Amino acid sequence: MRQVFRTGALVLLLATLRAGAAAKEPERGPLTPEQEAAITRAVEDELRESGAPGAAVAVVRGGETVYLRAFGVRSSEERTPVTPDTLFRLGSTTKMLTSLVALDAAAQGRLGLDVPVRTYVKDVHPALGKVTLRQLLSHTAGMREASPSVQSKDDEGLGRMVRGWKGDYLFAPPGDVFSYSGPGYWLAGLVLERVHGKPYADTMREVLFQPLGMARSTLRPLEAITSDFAQGHEGDGSELKVVRPMAENTAMYPAGSAFSSARELERFASVLVRGGLDGERRVLPEAAVRDFFTAQVPLPGAGPEDARYGFGLVRMRLDGTEVFEHGGVRRGYGSHFRFLPERQGAVLLLTNKNGVTLRKSLDVISRTVFGLPDPPAPLPDDPPLTAAEAERYTGTYAHADLVRFAVSWDGKRLVVTTDGAKPLQRTRQDGFRSEDGQEWVFVFKPGQPKARYLHTDLLTAARTGR
Repeated sequence: MRQVFRTGALVLLLATLRAGAAAKEPERGPLTPEQEAAITRAVEDELRESGAPGAAVAVVRGGETVYLRAFGVRSSEERTPVTPDTLFRLGSTTKMLTSLVALDAAAQGRLGLDVPVRTYVKDVHPALGKVTLRQLLSHTAGMREASPSVQSKDDEGLGRMVRGWKGDYLFAPPGDVFSYSGPGYWLAGLVLERVHGKPYADTMREVLFQPLGMARSTLRPLEAITSDFAQGHEGDGSELKVVRPMAENTAMYPAGSAFSSARELERFASVLVRGGLDGERRVLPEAAVRDFFTAQVPLPGAGPEDARYGFGLVRMRLDGTEVFEHGGVRRGYGSHFRFLPERQGAVLLLTNKNGVTLRKSLDVISRTVFGLPDPPAPLPDDPPLTAAEAERYTGTYAHADLVRFAVSWDGKRLVVTTDGAKPLQRTRQDGFRSEDGQEWVFVFKPGQPKARYLHTDLLTAARTGR
């Protein structure tokens, strides 16, 4: 099986989440010294534990910034301190920025979320041209996951890559099932290029970054490195090293390549949780912000109040508070953004070590500042399957040529085999857990006696054959 890249921070938040008490009114005013100290201690502890050289953290409450602090150093080699203005690469949290620019264009009538993308991208393969922007942004277009087929440093790279795609970039009928897809966001980024008539990076600067006062946020590494900039790192202990060369591919920009700082992101978050207003000045259309904070589709296996995906964000409820969030990992970096629009709140976390997203610190901040509960414990095991029940699930499932799962019955339990065999324990209707804690969900379609899809780690595989 090929290695499948996933947004680790996002995977961690997809446990089943239950609704609770009614949402609270936004809190106002500064944090107490005790609250500030608790946040600082949590971040410092997690940085020591993870070995990340540096981080920056911003917290917005009641529409105002109540915590903005930098930690550690920009590079393990030259020891310059991180500041609130230090640029970090965001990874997949870039997707919410792409989504917001698309929603801005839709609110202004420049594009339609529910019309075929061939309306804007005339030279896309006919099969791919049938999908809609709403489907692309909510990962329901049936687009496969894949590495970029073009490596480019010029602005034509994105269009050149998409023009080369064939119909096999669809692994499922559009609208049929959720499956996380970087290529879906690459195609969405090309739609924005065509609608705005300029390269994706320039579109983001002119439509989003400049109006929100995010002057140094950029997609372009050659711009980022001329500013206060954090080098990406990988490895541990004595093996910690700066990532060289820095990843650069314009074809990948729309799904995970933006650079920004804690200071500029807290400004971005403050405008969003105030409904698109910067003081009395409107900088984002009200309709775009409303759609940005609207759930679109349930994740496979989700119940009525469980996690749903919106436009570059996962929506859930924690103790009655609606929360939207997403994590990001790009080689050498990690990030996690959480928004609480009903409370006009946000938590923004950035690090310069591969895969470190400060998840423990997020939980401490959410509890200390917003009174949210800790994440729930995993669901208990359900009664084991019978052989007759197992027949509904057994078979082979594949996600294009990326990964293949063989699901079998060993007489006592289901076993899924990829590189190795993993016994599955049922946790809920059509939901299972392997011994390593990975969740597996089988998806059925009306009138079909056997599962049509197998979903795990944000990726969905389709049944092959019978």
